[in-house]
Amino acid sequence: EGIRARVARIADETITRPKLRTAEEVMAAIVPAQKYWLKSPSLAHEASRSDIFAKDLEAMKGKQHLARLLNWALADVLLRYQNTVILGEDVAKKGGVYNVTSGLSEKFGVRRVFDSILDEQSILGVAMGMAHFGFVPIPEIQFLAYFHNAEDQIRGEASTLSFFSEGRFTNPMVVRIAGLPYQKGFGGHFHNDNSLAIFRDIPGIVVACPSNGEDAVRMLRTCVRLAHEERRVVIFVEPIALYMTRDLHAAGDLGWTFAYPAPTEGDEIPLGQFGVYREAADEASDVCIVSYGNGYYLSRQAARILEVQHGVKCTVIDLRWIKPLDKKRLVEEAEKSASVLIVDECRETGSLSEELFTAFVEEGKKRVPLKRLCAKDCFIPLGEASTSTLPDRDGIVAAALELVKGRTR
Repeated sequence: EGIRARVARIADETITRPKLRTAEEVMAAIVPAQKYWLKSPSLAHEASRSDIFAKDLEAMKGKQHLARLLNWALADVLLRYQNTVILGEDVAKKGGVYNVTSGLSEKFGVRRVFDSILDEQSILGVAMGMAHFGFVPIPEIQFLAYFHNAEDQIRGEASTLSFFSEGRFTNPMVVRIAGLPYQKGFGGHFHNDNSLAIFRDIPGIVVACPSNGEDAVRMLRTCVRLAHEERRVVIFVEPIALYMTRDLHAAGDLGWTFAYPAPTEGDEIPLGQFGVYREAADEASDVCIVSYGNGYYLSRQAARILEVQHGVKCTVIDLRWIKPLDKKRLVEEAEKSASVLIVDECRETGSLSEELFTAFVEEGKKRVPLKRLCAKDCFIPLGEASTSTLPDRDGIVAAALELVKGRTR
């Protein structure tokens, strides 16, 4: 059969195929259909884990910060999923800028954990190429602001492949990104970016943002499973300022350290499930603070002050998942309180707070007093002014008191 005849035959076949006519039909291919899903491998044998974690066994008996717990979680992922690889700038020999990948290359070899060139397009391009051949890559983008150098690799290629191929072809991956503001010591807008808008705008991808080490471990397991089984593209945002944070309310309280949850079947935080914290047992509170990442950490500090110094009962919600949001359940939970405060460390324009505010207006049944506290529409400055444009603990306290006193709606 000649080329012309073959093209004509395929054209005739194509033109008679059923056409997409409804929004549901068009959107069905954004995420691969279940018939294309795979099954995750069994958990790694304890003997293998004992060898990998031999030097860490003593440390594992205590509580650790976010960076250390993520390191162990990545090791368990590499053990269980033999098709996973970690790549990025300085992830191997140096162990990452914040030691999150420290020692992994030595434990698993340079074929599983390897350094890339200093080019974000290449990092994500290699990840997409490996995904085509059955790998589940875990590329690291060193800072959130660097992602913008290569964002079309995700928006224009990886995330659209399933859509344009009816789910037949996919680019499964978990992109780890160190990001968000409040980083001390150095920074500026190239190293402290407080915008997640580019990710939230892309259909089909998952966006995770843990605030603490225990959640991060279980969420990472969810993310890798989604990439392996459902062939999803996942963005895993790690708050830089919380990597080494140990204390919550006072120096030495170790309130932000957690024990490592050893892997068991199904030990994950389900996609879209948020966390709920209350200082008191009573579900009915004066104000519900909704936040994520650094904002959740600061809101927990503010909640203690509000209750102890002002007698204001607080509920604090950690969204955990930026996308998708379980809006209906979130609104139902928050409206158990007399008012709602949204705390968002991202910029006011284009931030998640806009979507949340809209959800409360559209989905809310009680129409409780509602307010949002966001970062200013500004790049992150340097030096002593580095947090001046961002929400802080005392600002959260003041905003909550305004709501409780009924001065703001």
